[in-house]
Formats: sequence, structure tokens, C-alpha cells
Amino acid sequence: MFNAPTDTATLLFSGSQDGATLQASVKLTLTNWTATSATFAAIVNNTSFGPGQNVLMAFGITAVSPTLNGASTNTAAWGAELDTNFPSFQNIDLCVMTGNNCAGGSINGGIGMNATSSFNLTLTTDATHNFMTSGISFISPYSIKFQGVGTKGNSIEFAGCVASTAGCGGGGGGGGAGGGGDVPEPNALLLIGVAALAAGLSRRVLQRAVR
Repeated sequence: MFNAPTDTATLLFSGSQDGATLQASVKLTLTNWTATSATFAAIVNNTSFGPGQNVLMAFGITAVSPTLNGASTNTAAWGAELDTNFPSFQNIDLCVMTGNNCAGGSINGGIGMNATSSFNLTLTTDATHNFMTSGISFISPYSIKFQGVGTKGNSIEFAGCVASTAGCGGGGGGGGAGGGGDVPEPNALLLIGVAALAAGLSRRVLQRAVR
């Protein structure tokens, strides 16, 4: 919850995939607001290490209260979308990304390992709501997307948590209990299903052969 300028929160992310350790933090500080507009200073750190490029591409907030009607940044390096699809998390209220959309794309514009990026994020609401009266809430899960991960160079998304809250580490590199759950890509889930089906068919064939 952001109730006044200078309020700050840091999202922490920590996971692993194909030999790579994926770590990142997103610090958001409310710097200016009116009844219908709020600007945050954002600092994104990618502290990942290990094999692969491990490029940070996007982060998302599943639900924002009050309801938003606009989101923008002050730089071409980052974009923002409302009510969009974040792979493995499906529909979320807010996505902030380095590519053309939250589904991913070219990693050339992403945030590489040991890199930091800063920008302003402005959120707006309509006249039926009032940021200054209700405050602004970011509601979990908080999602992050990496591409070019580990030895296989695949994409992965997983959830993070808010620093210094229950179950979440206070350091800049780890998401604690809330931030380490890897979420397979939809294609990976499909392959798992196909493998399970194939295994079942093989067992049936063997049983018939024994009979």
C-alpha cells in the first residue's frame, strides 16, 4: 500500500533454471501523485548469475487497486500495459516490460546480468476513484520473466514477494519462500502431458504383450 509520497516497496525475485541462478529486485518509490495520477521512481536490478544470458524482460502486478485506466513510462526502453497476458500467470492488471509486450520477444533490449535500469512509471485512474483517499495497493502474485536462461536458453516466469514481509527475505537478491517457485512455460506443460500419455500407452502395450 502506498499512502504518501516517499512510500517505497521492493519486490524480490529468486529462482533457478538449467544451471542459472535468477535473482532480481524492483524498487518502487511513490514520488508524486494527484487524485487520478501517481508517479513511481522504479529501479530494476538483475543480479542473476551462472550459464546463459539470463536477461530480465518484464515484471507484473496481478491486481492493482483502485482500478487503473492508464500506465506509461518516461523512456522508450520500458513500456507498460494494462489488463494483459503474462505467460504462466495469464491475465494481470499491470505489466512493465522491455520488449514489445509481456509475452516476450527479442532479448536485445532486456536487462542483462549485473545490470541496473531506472525509469519513472506513471499510473492513472478515472474520476470515480481517488488515489489520495484510498491509497494504491499492489496485490500479489508479483511476476517476473527472464529469457535466454541457463544452458538451454529458454524463457521462464516465476513469482516474487515484497521485501521485509512475512516469508520474504530482506536482502536485495532473494525472494525467500515466496519467490523461488519456477513456473513452466505452456509449451513445457504440453510436453509433460504428452510424455505422461506416452508412458500410459507404453504400459498398456506391455500389459497386453504379457497376457
